[in-house]
Amino acid sequence: MKSSYIVCAGVALWCAAIVHASAGEAVDASIKLFQFQPKSIEVKAGTMIKWTNGDDIEHSVTAGAPGKESGGFDSGFFVKGGSFEQVFDKPGTYEYFCKRHNSMKGTVVVTE
Repeated sequence: MKSSYIVCAGVALWCAAIVHASAGEAVDASIKLFQFQPKSIEVKAGTMIKWTNGDDIEHSVTAGAPGKESGGFDSGFFVKGGSFEQVFDKPGTYEYFCKRHNSMKGTVVVTE
């Protein structure tokens, strides 16, 4: 009984780490405790994602990887309570990170 509870809890946490959305829907994401939450977001083309900073320090949402910015999007640094919105029109996989905290990374998967 105890082991099934642990497995269910683990599955619930894994599911919470991925968000799925349909085209035209807006998806809210957050930055808390130096992490993008959720780390992986799957959306249909045409979806807007809005990241809101919940930390007491500035963060960015920047396309690419540390040292390899792609130029696709860059929020610049924004403070607690601030937000950044990006519409994803084209299918593909988009990696992003925080320019100030290179260990903060996330992924957006856009489907048709």
